Amino acid sequence: MAQNDMEVIMYKILRYLYECMKQDIAPDLQKYGWHSELLDIPRQYWCKIIRILVDKRLAVGFSILVMKEGIQIQTKPPIEITYEGREFLRENSGMKKAQVFCGEAFEVLLSAAVGVIL
Repeated sequence: MAQNDMEVIMYKILRYLYECMKQDIAPDLQKYGWHSELLDIPRQYWCKIIRILVDKRLAVGFSILVMKEGIQIQTKPPIEITYEGREFLRENSGMKKAQVFCGEAFEVLLSAAVGVIL
C-alpha cells in the first residue's frame, strides 16, 4: 500500500469527516483537500475519489460537475460522512488495511487537523 493509494485517500477523508462530525465542527477543505494538511495528491485524482464517495453515498455535501476539462467539485454544506460511510470505515477490509498503513503518524495529523487529541 502507498500513501496515494485510493483506499488510503478514502480512509483519510472519511476519518477526517467522521472526527469533525463527532466534534461538531465544520470540515475545512484546506485540511482534507488535494493539497492539504492530510493529503498531497493531484486535484483530479482527489475529485475522482470524492465522486466515488458521493456515488457510494459515503459522504454528502458535494456537487459533482463533469466537464470536458475534468471533474469539478463544489461544496454545499453540510459536508458530512454518512452512516453508510461510517459503516464502510468499520467493516471494509480495504479501510482496515489503510488504517494499519496510516498508523499513529496519521492519528497525530488528524488530531491536529481536527483540533483535539483523539
